[in-house]
Amino acid sequence: MFVNQKMDTWSEPYWEHIIRNIGPVTFEEQETIRTSKVAVLGVGGLGGPLAENLVRAGCQNLVICDFDVFDESNLNRQICTIEDIGKRKIDVVEAFLHKIDPEVEVRKFFKITQQNIDDVLEGVKVIALTLDDPATSIFIAREARKRNIPMIESWGVPFLFTWWFSPDSIDYERCYGLETEKFNYFELSNLKKEINLATYQALLPKVFTMPGVREKYDREPGAFEAMMAGNIGARSFAPFVRITADFLSVDVIFSGILSVKPKNLAPNLKGFDYINMEVKEAELIPNTF
Repeated sequence: MFVNQKMDTWSEPYWEHIIRNIGPVTFEEQETIRTSKVAVLGVGGLGGPLAENLVRAGCQNLVICDFDVFDESNLNRQICTIEDIGKRKIDVVEAFLHKIDPEVEVRKFFKITQQNIDDVLEGVKVIALTLDDPATSIFIAREARKRNIPMIESWGVPFLFTWWFSPDSIDYERCYGLETEKFNYFELSNLKKEINLATYQALLPKVFTMPGVREKYDREPGAFEAMMAGNIGARSFAPFVRITADFLSVDVIFSGILSVKPKNLAPNLKGFDYINMEVKEAELIPNTF
């Protein structure tokens, strides 16, 4: 028989906040969600809404990191308003999360370095990689693998998927065909141009081999080539980004925190093309574009 009674560890405001969660998750699962520490590394288009969803779902232990400030181009998809232009993303997002749940503990970092990585990842159960900085992403992926922390990634493109990096998956650098294994943290940071780590050159070509994605960015003829050449910024569209952030939230909770949903391990892709209403599977072959 169902008994709707809060746990002793929950404050009255927290109980009122999450009371409608019970059913989709159990009382015990809700407590696991509340106490598990999740690192959302990058709080822009994907990471900001992901952090919001986690707090709304009752997570009270977050680490956030972002080195950027909001500008006008972020208004089309990120958690910001005109009043936030020029402000640090981590400060705006932290304040926003505390307006949802004043009890949430948010640890924020402006950047991730070899000096602070232990502090960033201390006690973290799941990492969500939502950065667009390849060098830092490589460093985080290496540290996550070394510490046996599962790391999830996706992209705000019109192909709904997530994949996980863990000791059971291909490593991050091989997945993206990056010839960077010989470089240490300082070399990655200092030699970005020499080792071809511009986002357009290192990550985006791989992303656009995903099923059905490329043509959806060239509905205005020439836009795709201009983007890939770096002549215009990466294209983004709020519905594409937000639906991906929502799907990321589901997997962070049910695959990462609760372990009740199987993890889709990189480089295997199984996702949903929601423009053409098709489920598609593929494998991104390492070292090919």
